[in-house]
Amino acid sequence: MDLVDERISEECLDGNISKKDIYLAGVKKFLDYAFNRTGSSDEIKCPCIRCCNTYSKSRGEVYSHLKIFGIIGNYRFWYHHGEVLGEPETDSEIEEDGGSYEITEEEGYNGMEELMMDLFPQETNPISNTMTAPTPNEEYEQEPNVEAAKFYRLLEDLSQPLYEGSSISKLAATVKLLNTKNLGKWSNKSFSMLVELLRKDFLPDNSTLPNSYYEAKKIMKELGLSYIKIDACHNDCMLYWKNDIDAQFCKVCNRSRWKKDKHSGEDIVSAKGKKIPEKTMRYFPIKPRLQRLYMCRKIASFCTWHNEGRVDDGVMRHPADSKAWKHFNDTHPSFASEPRNVRLCLAGDGFQPFTNMKTSYSIWPIFLVPLNLPPWLCTKQQNIMLSMLISGPEGPGDAIDIYLQPLIEELIDLWDNGVDTYDASTRKNFTLRAALLWIVHDFPAYGNLSGHSTKGRLACPVCHKETWSLWLSKGKKFCYMGHRRFLPNDHKWRKNKTSFDGTKEHRGPPKPLTGDEVLQQVNDLEEVVLSKDPSKKTKISHSERGDNWLKKSIFF
Repeated sequence: MDLVDERISEECLDGNISKKDIYLAGVKKFLDYAFNRTGSSDEIKCPCIRCCNTYSKSRGEVYSHLKIFGIIGNYRFWYHHGEVLGEPETDSEIEEDGGSYEITEEEGYNGMEELMMDLFPQETNPISNTMTAPTPNEEYEQEPNVEAAKFYRLLEDLSQPLYEGSSISKLAATVKLLNTKNLGKWSNKSFSMLVELLRKDFLPDNSTLPNSYYEAKKIMKELGLSYIKIDACHNDCMLYWKNDIDAQFCKVCNRSRWKKDKHSGEDIVSAKGKKIPEKTMRYFPIKPRLQRLYMCRKIASFCTWHNEGRVDDGVMRHPADSKAWKHFNDTHPSFASEPRNVRLCLAGDGFQPFTNMKTSYSIWPIFLVPLNLPPWLCTKQQNIMLSMLISGPEGPGDAIDIYLQPLIEELIDLWDNGVDTYDASTRKNFTLRAALLWIVHDFPAYGNLSGHSTKGRLACPVCHKETWSLWLSKGKKFCYMGHRRFLPNDHKWRKNKTSFDGTKEHRGPPKPLTGDEVLQQVNDLEEVVLSKDPSKKTKISHSERGDNWLKKSIFF
């Protein structure tokens, strides 16, 4: 959005007004816009360099801050102040439409409309029937690659009206119906019955609405928004994929892949005559989802924010400000040289999905967060990618590495080879690579993912072999002591015996392990069998090893 209208700009060129006056006039326009769009009469988030949209201030305070400190240089899209993607960017555009333009809360952000605007940059948008401006540097543009062209063609077909004269497209109708199905917890059969009723009694004969849940699901799959079912062993020993996709028995514990009838011992068969696996994981490929980030012009322009829009003033506001991010850039300059390459954060945890807590069941969703986006977008629900769903009577525990194999394989390929991607913001093709920088989880999940047990005498991953623990004979558990080691050497508490355990503390803090030292400690655990079958699972003796490692994590 422009802060200054054309009249002020012309007066500046004529020498009648200073740049400072232009800026202050723009600040007033911004404040009018922000208070009008947010509906707030008291406070809005302050976008000055000091507050960075973190603190809410009154109109006068925001004006003073913007006057003294200035506005964030990269804050071009006023996400915190009511601007919506797809909104006209200048007052002149609004006036050309014949009056004021307002996006209501119900209308929100239509991602399909954005994609269609990228398909028809110089034509009337087939969904919204609005004109879009031509893109700059057309002589340098490239045709979309095969994957992007296929996606755009499919999207164009699906954007046709649901029937002649309809104001909604086939794709929009399908997405809304599927969303309602999920929110309403409809069965697949009830969804098919509804769409059949709509086609038969409520819609014209030329309607293109899917005629069943299967057809609607097929549309989502063609758009690259579906998942792959991968069967798993009941004891979490292996996945039935790649070379083992047709295996009938687990190659580790020799348990059958299929559910058995308790009485007859025969395989249970579904109504369609198919055998039912004992355990199934849903895997959502990440390459199509990363490519989709760049197929939407507005989102694609934000994917380089960490390099082009971030203010590097020593203040920690985004992972890109961290030492780890900068160290990664220094260590891998070829990756860092392409700002469109995606840095990812993985987050995972398990929960019991049923209201009846007596029901034994666990679901582990694994999410990927693209950290290239600015902080006000990267953690929004629409930008967080679900990578996999691991479900079963119990959580996977240490055997979660078995389920992570497809994801790690895809991440390695994205690091080594990348994937051909079309950037809708620049209208050019490039090779997109990705790197996993961080993993976010709670402390128990830390033990499952890292392979370092969070229980027992040496449970602390920071102190590792130097963990100072005390067994409580009455409480039947370990108590972890020695925290005074981390205090400065001259701190008075180090010599205070009466307030602690009756001893003085003269030791220094334990030395953190380097990556090479960690690998050296876990190299002999590479062949550990991860299984819930007690007869097959490798037993680890922490007392003999002198550390708390249970496995060599798949992330190593």
